[in-house]
Amino acid sequence: MKRVAAAAFVWVLLSSVPAEAATLRPLDQDGLNVRSGPGTEYAIIGGLGYDQWATVLGREGDWYRVRLQSGAEGWVAAWFSRVLLEDEFRYAVVETDILNVRREPGLDAPVLTRVYQGQYVRLLEMIPEWWRIQLDDGTEGWVFAQYVRQAAGPPGGQPVEPGAGEAPAPVTPPASQPPAAPPGTVPDVSFPPPSEPVPDPAKVVSVVQETGIYAGPNSEARRTDTVRPGERLRLLDARDGWVRVASPQDRWGWVPGELVQVVDGPLRIQVAESGWSVEKPAAQQPAGRQPGAAEIVAGDAVVGPRGATLHLIPATAARVLAELSPGEPLEVLDRDGQWVKVRLSSGQVGWTRGALLEQPPAPPADGAPDDGEREGVDAGGAADEGAAGPGEEDRGFAVRMRQGAPGVYVLEVTAPGRSLGAPRLEGRTLRVPFSTGLDGERAMPLNQMGVARAVLTRDGLTLTLTGEPRVAVESALDGTLLVTLRPAVTEIRREGVGDNGVLRFTVRGTVQPRARAEAGQIIVEFPGAVLGTAQAPAGVQAVETATGVRVVLPSNRPFALKPWEGGYDLVTYGSGLAGKVIMLDPGHGGDDGGAVSRATGVVEKAVNLQVALRLRALLAEKGATVYMTRADDRRAAPDEFLRSVDGEPWDQLDLQYRTMLANHLGVDLFLSIHHNSGETLSQGTEVYYTSWTLNGGRSRELASLVQQELVRALGTRDRGVFDDTFFVTRNTLAPAVLVELAFINNPAEGPRTVDPAFQEAAAQAIVRALERFYAER
Repeated sequence: MKRVAAAAFVWVLLSSVPAEAATLRPLDQDGLNVRSGPGTEYAIIGGLGYDQWATVLGREGDWYRVRLQSGAEGWVAAWFSRVLLEDEFRYAVVETDILNVRREPGLDAPVLTRVYQGQYVRLLEMIPEWWRIQLDDGTEGWVFAQYVRQAAGPPGGQPVEPGAGEAPAPVTPPASQPPAAPPGTVPDVSFPPPSEPVPDPAKVVSVVQETGIYAGPNSEARRTDTVRPGERLRLLDARDGWVRVASPQDRWGWVPGELVQVVDGPLRIQVAESGWSVEKPAAQQPAGRQPGAAEIVAGDAVVGPRGATLHLIPATAARVLAELSPGEPLEVLDRDGQWVKVRLSSGQVGWTRGALLEQPPAPPADGAPDDGEREGVDAGGAADEGAAGPGEEDRGFAVRMRQGAPGVYVLEVTAPGRSLGAPRLEGRTLRVPFSTGLDGERAMPLNQMGVARAVLTRDGLTLTLTGEPRVAVESALDGTLLVTLRPAVTEIRREGVGDNGVLRFTVRGTVQPRARAEAGQIIVEFPGAVLGTAQAPAGVQAVETATGVRVVLPSNRPFALKPWEGGYDLVTYGSGLAGKVIMLDPGHGGDDGGAVSRATGVVEKAVNLQVALRLRALLAEKGATVYMTRADDRRAAPDEFLRSVDGEPWDQLDLQYRTMLANHLGVDLFLSIHHNSGETLSQGTEVYYTSWTLNGGRSRELASLVQQELVRALGTRDRGVFDDTFFVTRNTLAPAVLVELAFINNPAEGPRTVDPAFQEAAAQAIVRALERFYAER
């Protein structure tokens, strides 16, 4: 009943604002029954499939009156329907103090951002209880429908900036301001601004399953658009199982690779977190065509005697564009399995089945025999038994890569009926010779499993690697080749930098080591690696096991892993904060205010900075070198970096700049300072880290220590320590945590966050946590 009531509420609001007709799709995979009237007592006269849509004509109670694509009209249940408004300009206004915008429609879905009382947003979709909205910066997400209402549009017809409903009351400056940061606290480092991505004109990214387009290659990133099955996108890049695309609305972003397929002429390319593949399907002989008959790939053709149907996309359920008559001439542009893309003489473009097309008849040359006299063909048109089979270009092949074990990647090349040459590793280039039947060169960016790029030519496969792994042929059967790629630890040596000890590893190939402390030892493991000719220094044990290379260093010191151009360093530190290089990251800044509470009058960006400045001063007194991503009210990234590419989300670029700064400086520790907001009664302190990073284990230790000290010092509720994928914690190489000190919109906690005593207590608690982090065990 709750869904029914909510659906009725949604439709009342929908009908309250005059606009163009809305589009309706089924909410569930089972589709919708179409009835002759508004109720279950009426007869079922048809159905609406999950991948089909209808136009909304009106409503009566909990039922929508719709027109199907066929032109038929009927009624569908509102509580099983979704109303799409993406092609229209509908707006809604927020009617509560603070409202979470979530990645999916559910209270347990991650929060992407927040909107505030009086803020106008664009309305994209309605389902029972939840509305999908779009903010002015392109962010898409879901809000609880109870707290928003439809509106004619922003005042004056102009988009309204977040938080522009009512300006928050100014915060009275605390009696004791934090000490200003000295010059050089924000490093004077410039990075090349990002360049505008260029789509690959040869490739089409076909959407297989509905998905969001995200600002980064991670489902926790901000959602900027939504694409549905059958839509075609342009390829920009690929990384770690994600594909970067340009949407039909020319929005850039990332989609999960397993939900799309990349088509490059005859090649079908799939990327996923579990691996990647490039396949060329074997050409299928259409029914009634003899083996060896010419395959229509590109060029002129005619419609066969059975006629054909022209569809919008290569699917029988797709919209019909035209019926084609036998003998009608057309031009073949592309092929997708059994479907071909064609252009009619009128210029119209669409898809039809290749089996229904024929080669145009060629006039016989002077003196040439007629059809009944051609060599190898009898008068009935049957080929001789000795006629040639499929040519080289008709044969299929497949190249696949997966993880066989942690750190070990398996490359499989399958080319039935052909010989495969021995793989050759030349520096960072791996070549596998075999006949592909391709014309020209086909390249695909991958940036996954140690492979930056795959290139296929007529002569075989070339992989551009990110390292120089050990390559071994595991199996070489007829038409199938299995190759493993393993990292190798080739040298281990001791170095020293001041009070720090350094154990330097030279590594060939791609691997992420893991380090942990155990019983007075530091254990470093290189998953899947082999031990080359490296000799371990005195007192260090290095052994190759069934799962990789294991190195043991007797030490009770604090430690961290750091990359260098030839491998990794294990850095062991002296006790205390003196000499440690620490980066503080006050969240938000400038035009990005973060959370805002009108009830308590607190703006998050301001209190983040005040705590960070107090913490910087305390750490400097302890002898640490302290950098900050910002030391005043501005974004961390400079304007020229943010404005370098039109259409790139500023918040994503700003976060990217913060982590680039930390990684460039090679800091020992990264700490991002934030304040929380949520439901009015939410309260407490929480700390986040990312476990699968280079120093994920040490980040977990740091998060636990910071949480313990903050809760003890501030008396706040202990909300816990969480393993998450925030941009700054997953992209920083050093141990990294993100702290949410307190809820600024809580009636009790919010006013405390601007109190100098509260800020000083928080800063001192973090210092104590860092001293424990850098203490000997």
